[in-house]
Amino acid sequence: MDQSFSLQDLYEDRLETQRISTRFLNRYDVEPWAEFFEDDATFAFLMKRNGKTNMEMSEDWIKRQLQRYDSGTFGLQAIIERKSKKMVGQCGLLLQKIDNKLEIEVGYHLIQKFWGIGYASEAAQLFLDFAIENQLAQSVIAIIHPNNVKSIRVAEKLNMKFDFETEFHGETVKVYRSQ
Repeated sequence: MDQSFSLQDLYEDRLETQRISTRFLNRYDVEPWAEFFEDDATFAFLMKRNGKTNMEMSEDWIKRQLQRYDSGTFGLQAIIERKSKKMVGQCGLLLQKIDNKLEIEVGYHLIQKFWGIGYASEAAQLFLDFAIENQLAQSVIAIIHPNNVKSIRVAEKLNMKFDFETEFHGETVKVYRSQ
């Protein structure tokens, strides 16, 4: 697998279903994405606030995705609800080094008020299919905190199977893999 790759090399526009579309993030997404950090549930499995405001957390997050685009290590994209045109979350492919092996991960995060509607699994399926159809990898993983039942359900809905448990960035995680 090439260690540096840009989705923008494969498509310029967006992936979409009847309910959602995706697009590359930009600096104007900082303000709408700040809503993601308003709920403490966000921090249960993801990151520490470290005294930062929601806006600072959002700015750091968006910058990290833009850096991923620039470095060719994929990156999350905005999930847009087509009916309302609102950002409901982010999803995408991420190049991850786990257990000293480069893997492509499908990552997904939703603003809490959009949980339980099926957007996470719908968006993740788009990117999973995209990775396989474009032969980016033979399989795709999802790296999930062992107590994150909702994300485990999304992975299982995508027909991903538990593969192994390991340490990732100092945390125990479960790795699910596409079949």
